[in-house]
Amino acid sequence: MLDLIIKLDNECRIKALQQVGRHPVLLADTQLIGQEIDHVLGAPLKEYGMVELDNNFYRYQCAAEAGEKVLYVSSDGVLLEFYQQISRLMSEGVQVYDRNGYFLFANPASETLEGYDSREYQGKHLLDIYDVNEEYSTVLTILRTKKPVANRCDRFKMKNGTTLTTINSGYPLIVDNFLYGAVVFESDLSVLKRLEKRTFNLEAYIGRTGPDGQAAMYTFDDIVHEAESMRELIHFAKKVSLTDSAILIVGATGTGKELVAQGIHSFSSRRYKPFIDINCSAVPGNLFESIFFGTEKGAFTGSVSKPGLFETANGGTIFLDEVNSISPEIQVKLLRVLQEKRFQRIGGSKYIQCDVRIISAANEDLNALIKQQKIRMDFYYRISAIKMDLPDLKDRSQDSLLLARHFLSELCKQYHREQVTIAQEVLAVFEQYEWPGNVRELHHVIEYAFNRAADDASIITLDCLPGYLRTLENEGCAASQCQDLKGYATEGSGTFAERMERFEYELIRQTLTANGGNITHSAQQLGISRQSLQYRMKKLNIYEW
Repeated sequence: MLDLIIKLDNECRIKALQQVGRHPVLLADTQLIGQEIDHVLGAPLKEYGMVELDNNFYRYQCAAEAGEKVLYVSSDGVLLEFYQQISRLMSEGVQVYDRNGYFLFANPASETLEGYDSREYQGKHLLDIYDVNEEYSTVLTILRTKKPVANRCDRFKMKNGTTLTTINSGYPLIVDNFLYGAVVFESDLSVLKRLEKRTFNLEAYIGRTGPDGQAAMYTFDDIVHEAESMRELIHFAKKVSLTDSAILIVGATGTGKELVAQGIHSFSSRRYKPFIDINCSAVPGNLFESIFFGTEKGAFTGSVSKPGLFETANGGTIFLDEVNSISPEIQVKLLRVLQEKRFQRIGGSKYIQCDVRIISAANEDLNALIKQQKIRMDFYYRISAIKMDLPDLKDRSQDSLLLARHFLSELCKQYHREQVTIAQEVLAVFEQYEWPGNVRELHHVIEYAFNRAADDASIITLDCLPGYLRTLENEGCAASQCQDLKGYATEGSGTFAERMERFEYELIRQTLTANGGNITHSAQQLGISRQSLQYRMKKLNIYEW
């Protein structure tokens, strides 16, 4: 069906547009009058061609009429060509018959399945092609009943004597309630096996959380944070994840360098390939080459053929933790692999190509080690195309409380405990502590407190913390409370006893507030017995708790 007529002048400029189809075309716009047709088509004008208009594809035919050129534009031919291409790509066989059972069309998969040339079947009736009983034919059943036939097993004999067994599904071709023919989709055992393999791979893809034999990888979503510095770092990490540039992550111990490295790998196109992490400081120098490059049988006494880390991680990522501990001699050998993308096993003679991304991590500034000649400058520049600095926990103090609650919640889930909260005085300690061990230390503190708390405890209190943090709280609390409370002892008039009573009243009230009214915890914090605190509360008329 024709959609548009475009008339051109002698210079091949559009001089008229005529809409003739049912579907509007964006070109039917007077503002295009006068434009060169080559510019509109995006290519030189030909006798026949294809053009994209209004985000749709059309076929055009150029004809000369009465001294001018006319383009007849239609989408019908394009759709037919697309459908034909689609049918050629299908793994299932497709056959189309008219309403009387005469062959119209077959795709290449059907020809391969049955071993015929569809040109030889043109104009032939189905019963002339196959030696099959009419009542057992999928196509003839559809034409007779006008209803679909699903997953029927047909065993039939070709006219050439070949016997075939196929699984068929067929559907009537009905337009305006009139039957025009039937289409049948056929598969044999080989097609079904391919479909089964595709289904298996899909299930494996959906079900797996990482490459075979590898634990679930962390992602950027697993990094708990609120601090702006961490938001900016993760945003940058996501951008560089999409490249293959070597990355160096620098941060103090316990800041989460491996967590960021796994996040980068999980966000990259290598996510379904191996992620191999290795602590370089734990690898003996005499075994470094065999571990990284592998060995060939006979290379040394007792050696066997074994792939190294570069072979194992091919297509994926190697994470070199504590890369600053690698000796300069090994740095040279790694540098060659990183530059040439190939290596030899120990005792081997052939080169092995490798496609591996390197992410390194260091807990100290490598520039200082370069000056000390512990890190080669060329090696440093090779592993640090992208350098990322992880902030210490003390520099994102707002994250300490968020992380503490997160770790505690995870422990409650793991051990099927009711959710436990953290007392305000504990959170106050966390905020003022500088966490030299960073996130790892905070995690260990929460795990210690969780185990120290009673099984039925609903709150983590000061007495659940390690001793060094309880001492810190007492020192910090005493200093801050003395600053806040000394005014109550000195302001206004009154005798020494009256002023001390005001001081004692405010000290007890603030301590009870900080502990949520818990008398036992308040007494422990004040360093007195529970009975003594209750006596003082009664004496000072403190009854709201």
